[in-house]
Amino acid sequence: MSLHFFSISKHNIMLKLVIVTVTCLAFSLNALGQKTPLSDRGKAADKNKNGLIERSEAGGPLAANFDEIDCDKNGGLDGAEIPAFFQGTGCPKQTSTEKKKDQKQANKKKSVKKRGRAGGRPPQAVKLEEVKLETTKETYKVIGRIVAMQTGPLAAQVRGAVVGVKVNIGDRVKKNNVLVTLDKRALQAGRKRISAQVSRYKTMLANATRELVRMKKLSKSAAYSRARFEDQEGLVAERKAQYLEFRAALEQAQIDIQNTSIRAPYDAVVIEKHVEVGGYVNVGAKVLTLSNDKSVEVEVDIPSYRLVNLQLGTRAKIITGSGKTYGATVRAIIPNENTRTRTRPVRLEANFGSESSKYADNESVTVELPLTSGNKVLTVNKDAVLRRANGTIVFIVSGNNAKMKSVQLGRGIGNKYQVVDGLKAGDMVVVRGNERLGAGGRVKIIK
Repeated sequence: MSLHFFSISKHNIMLKLVIVTVTCLAFSLNALGQKTPLSDRGKAADKNKNGLIERSEAGGPLAANFDEIDCDKNGGLDGAEIPAFFQGTGCPKQTSTEKKKDQKQANKKKSVKKRGRAGGRPPQAVKLEEVKLETTKETYKVIGRIVAMQTGPLAAQVRGAVVGVKVNIGDRVKKNNVLVTLDKRALQAGRKRISAQVSRYKTMLANATRELVRMKKLSKSAAYSRARFEDQEGLVAERKAQYLEFRAALEQAQIDIQNTSIRAPYDAVVIEKHVEVGGYVNVGAKVLTLSNDKSVEVEVDIPSYRLVNLQLGTRAKIITGSGKTYGATVRAIIPNENTRTRTRPVRLEANFGSESSKYADNESVTVELPLTSGNKVLTVNKDAVLRRANGTIVFIVSGNNAKMKSVQLGRGIGNKYQVVDGLKAGDMVVVRGNERLGAGGRVKIIK
């Protein structure tokens, strides 16, 4: 029993001697300004092999107590600090050499940091614009078409053979120019026949009237007959009606003869030809299609809900395919809604001037109409807005410093956005140079 106790005591004495020896060795290395090497287990954790277990390499108790174990606050645990913590002996004492070395490194870091502030990145040159509460001039665009005010087929008013076509497609004609002629010989013959009937009934009317006057003079004599007098009155009325009937027929025959020369009803361009010489047309048949390209309007189908603020006389813009812009005025809002598209046609008088003939009937144009409600809204210039992964931001400048601010935007209004949240009237935002601001910083304001 005594021998066993002596063996255990001897073992404990040897273990204490080893710990004391390691501690003394650590103190000796610290005195020389060197870090104590890590144990074999510590070396396995030292992944970058710099002789220290850094915070990213520490695990378990070392990670949980890292700041307490790191006595010299150099961001790493060495072979002296770790056993000192677990043995409860406290932090190894720094020698004067170590203190001087640490102080020198700290001074060096302060110097570098100070130089960085003094000679760092220069302020970014920026241009500012104010966030304003203003009455908007909102517009919207829809596709419309040019519509000729005078266009359509020119029809024959009498039947007959076509004996002359004086124009071709694309010819420009003036009002009352003869374009197509029909054979009028049959009509001329009919006029002569009717004219003869007019002369006949004119003579018959004159004779009946003379006889009626004679009988009236005999009204006081024994030869007067009241019945015969009344019969004569009826005959005069009949002859007068027959005469007037043939006079009207004669006038119609004269009109038909004139209508054999088909004339232009207005200044126009010939779009189509429907007849040629030798053909025959009936009343109402198309002979030519004309279009007046100097008298045009613009028609556009507007969604019904957009018509609330649209009034007659509203100013608008017409943008042609070439990009040219003309002024226009709303002339009429047609009360005829398309049940499929829920739109209504709106007619606009376009100020094309002398250039109206450059554009074709049914040519597509863009119509820009106002959508002004009269209410004031908070707006910010579109150039101030940046899209980032974390959302939409702007930079607000106060003094000479720019600060990043998240914003919520509404609809676009010209070159601005409506501000829903994040800004207030009077805020100065960066509209030039904001791409290079990063998260903010000092700025130099330019005009």
